[in-house]
Amino acid sequence: MSKLIKCISSIVLSLPLTGCVIAISPMSDYSGNDAAKIRVVNNASPLSIKFYRMSGGCLQEVDSKSLVQGINILGMKSTKSKYIEGIKQPPEDSPLRGVDVMEYNIQPGQYLEIGYRTTSQTTYTQTVHSSYRSFIPKANHSYEAYTLTGGYYIQPVMITDITEGKSTPAEVWNVKECNYTISLLGKKEYK
Repeated sequence: MSKLIKCISSIVLSLPLTGCVIAISPMSDYSGNDAAKIRVVNNASPLSIKFYRMSGGCLQEVDSKSLVQGINILGMKSTKSKYIEGIKQPPEDSPLRGVDVMEYNIQPGQYLEIGYRTTSQTTYTQTVHSSYRSFIPKANHSYEAYTLTGGYYIQPVMITDITEGKSTPAEVWNVKECNYTISLLGKKEYK
């Protein structure tokens, strides 16, 4: 009996190390008539969205949400796809044609970043890598967000405006984030 308990315990404790992703704070849809729409790939490397607000000429992160829902263990997803009405179809050159996607209505005019964080580990070190791209969604526009190929530990994130039926890169904002320190709990504390 104790061997069984040890075996089950080791499996449960090793799950976080094997590529298990749990969406703790999933994204919800904005309900305004001016909603921008976004489509993201629903794969083993889930994207998240960060929300910022202007504070004295610089930006402060106020929230972040997962753009996937449910649980993702070793690439096996609990949610296949989520669709919304009114989003433009993927352009011919879109990498999101024919794949599982998540679609959302988002509030326009916000400072947003979409991307992901990953960790690489060696015998002696652990390094966090991140790739985010910023944009400000426009009212009644449709967007797609996905990772590009290339890179060793990370792949760059691309956000395209597909409102006109083409994959036009969305403009990035060039406002600096306010100075901050990281608390013992890993949260940003702005100065």
